[in-house]
Amino acid sequence: MIGGGNSGAEAAIDLAGVVSHVTLVEFDPQLRADEVLQRKLRSLPNVEIVVSARTTEVVGDGSKVTSLRYEDRDSGDAREIELDGVFVQIGLVPNTSWLKDSVELSPRGELVIDERGATSVPGVFGAGDCTTVPYKQIVIALGAGATASLSAFDYLIRTPVPEGGERDAADEDAAA
Repeated sequence: MIGGGNSGAEAAIDLAGVVSHVTLVEFDPQLRADEVLQRKLRSLPNVEIVVSARTTEVVGDGSKVTSLRYEDRDSGDAREIELDGVFVQIGLVPNTSWLKDSVELSPRGELVIDERGATSVPGVFGAGDCTTVPYKQIVIALGAGATASLSAFDYLIRTPVPEGGERDAADEDAAA
């Protein structure tokens, strides 16, 4: 597992329940995960934690992953861990800075949404890892995308038609 933040620690804890050994590799000199997650990690007999490690290469034999190479940031020594798989959970800052003056964002820059995917701006919906959903997983993002799209559709069909007639072509294009 590459990454010592909450995402990496949670994934390592989950993985430790189904594999014989987990090595968590973190670039920083200490884990950044919440203390409760660090305590849980350290309590698991099949988890090893390596800090101050700059990952340099994932090695394979042409059909599968065989090892991970890293540089010990304290000594500068090159090291290698034999393994059967690599999971990268380094966490990312969402690319939402362009929205900072338009919709409400969390302190981490995530779109603040409700259970329907609605943001602080009527008619604007969000989904996926750029939002405040607690689990950043593909399957969660897919479901959130479906919810947000259905909510947007519901919003559009319930938006009143302007008095005096039907929407003009510009309104139809904007709604599409």
